[in-house]
Amino acid sequence: MPAAPASRSGGVLRALTPILLIVVLVAAVAGLGSLLGLGPAAMLGALTAMFCLMAAFGGALWPDLKLLAWFAPAVVVAAAAPRLLAHVSVPAAIALVTVVIFVASLLPALGPRFVTTALGLGMAALFGYTFQLTGSTTPWQILAAPVVAVVVTVLVRLLAGMRDPDGPTRAAVANLLTTATLTDPESAVHAWRSDNQRRWLGLVLDATLRYRTASAVLSSRPDAREVLDAASEEARSLAEAIKAKETPTDLVVPQRPSLLKNLPGSTGRLVTRMHEALDSVHAALADRDRTPVSWRKLGNGYLADALAGAISWRSAQFRHALRCALGILVALTLATQRPDDPLMTSFLMAVFLITQPDWRASATRAWERTAGSVIGAVAMFAVLALAPDDLLLPIGLLALVVGFAFQKSQPIVFNACTVLMLVGMYASTKHLDPTSVLVEYLVLTVLAAAIGLLFGFAVVPGTRQPTPAERVTEAVNAVRSSLIAFTTNTAAAHGDRTVRRGRRELVRRINDVLNPPTVGRRASEPERAAVTKAGEALAGLLSGIAGLLVHRSAVPETEETTRDALSALAASLESEDDNESERFAELIDAADPEQRLLFDAMAADLVRLREAQHSLS
Repeated sequence: MPAAPASRSGGVLRALTPILLIVVLVAAVAGLGSLLGLGPAAMLGALTAMFCLMAAFGGALWPDLKLLAWFAPAVVVAAAAPRLLAHVSVPAAIALVTVVIFVASLLPALGPRFVTTALGLGMAALFGYTFQLTGSTTPWQILAAPVVAVVVTVLVRLLAGMRDPDGPTRAAVANLLTTATLTDPESAVHAWRSDNQRRWLGLVLDATLRYRTASAVLSSRPDAREVLDAASEEARSLAEAIKAKETPTDLVVPQRPSLLKNLPGSTGRLVTRMHEALDSVHAALADRDRTPVSWRKLGNGYLADALAGAISWRSAQFRHALRCALGILVALTLATQRPDDPLMTSFLMAVFLITQPDWRASATRAWERTAGSVIGAVAMFAVLALAPDDLLLPIGLLALVVGFAFQKSQPIVFNACTVLMLVGMYASTKHLDPTSVLVEYLVLTVLAAAIGLLFGFAVVPGTRQPTPAERVTEAVNAVRSSLIAFTTNTAAAHGDRTVRRGRRELVRRINDVLNPPTVGRRASEPERAAVTKAGEALAGLLSGIAGLLVHRSAVPETEETTRDALSALAASLESEDDNESERFAELIDAADPEQRLLFDAMAADLVRLREAQHSLS
């Protein structure tokens, strides 16, 4: 029982940490900007730092710094260039913001890590262009403000990660070992590959994939229940050792149930393979060889293919980007009619956040924004009736701090708190009538919902939503037909134009069918979850295919094993056999370490795909 209060206090601390980090970052950038003579632009830099922070924490230190290496300059350009260009030509500045929003809305096609990155880049562009400064500024101040913001953000990320730089990577691999169901392995694989590819953790990851694939198949066999329970307990202790910076000295291989003589042939082989995988984890933990391996980095050359695959009218991500850009263009045109209105920034942000890749998600965002605004307005009227004007700003800031705790779990509450903050701030700092501000905010919220929800889908309509089973079947057939083409021409050079075109077409066809993962209003929640699971599995298979082709190009002697693996994958996608882990087993002996990791990841993805298909059948 004493652990319960400690657990609750730990949860509160985790919830407060991002809020405290934001407060410290904003205060640091504002203070440094004032010391450097940025004047009113110091506040522009302080708030821009919040948007840069959205992309700064997504994994281990080194991958985050690599992302910030291009994201930080992009934020500087997005936040400063349109504002500076507006002094020369307002239409040109509006066009530049529209282009930034279009590019930012395409970034999620590169993977889940780029969702918050896209959000931060788009919001930085809108905020930098429309934020009302309280005094005159020079061009160098406008340019220096976001520069200070990104420099301080990078320093904060460095300080936060120096104590345990690869901790998030170890946690991602450990979580894959212990999750209740076989989850998407791609995030853990990508985390390891982007974080220096340390040998010991790569061996753990490879063994984890073999363990999870075998245990997933065994989970449907009652005669293996006792063995599975013991293996799960052992995996939990191994996961704690993986998360630790150093391997515990008391970690030993436990006594396992000796039931193999009572198990049928295929079950016995799977149990043996599962135990061998756990033994491999023990061996890697004992050694902890931190030297980077020279295996090819999976998919690094395919980010451009993923982005090119999304640039198609059939691509939901492309239509979403076009919708966002057109909606922001309309909103910016309206905002130019009220150049001195401080609420225009909130209006543009609302349009950007409400516009989502599909109608259902956009309607949900519109409802959350509108309902939160109404609740916030009611609360603000109560504050105006009961509290003196001097307390409006403190109450608004307190509401914002409280709202951050509910930003993800209760968006309506967060939006209501935002109303209290904005009205309190503008009434106190700009001496505006709070009632007029409230009414205008509500009107602009409804207008933003109309632009994001009605105008966007009227100008750029969606396509017919197939049933969940149809989506998965079409995606599987797309991968299988492309695999057949690959296996007939695996000898082509990696840089061959035909191969590149085939790669892009494969990525495009998967994006067309499974991006975004939402599947329309006819689908139930279990069906939506199954389609999302299938989409993650197919994305993992695409990465595996990409890795095999890249590795084959670098190591020509792997030509035969690559062809055999692609043929086995094509057969797996066509067959109804559930025992996917057997398909790549005979290829392991002839494979090198890079191929073994790819084979094990693809086997795990095949199991997850089969589970999703069974859920939809």
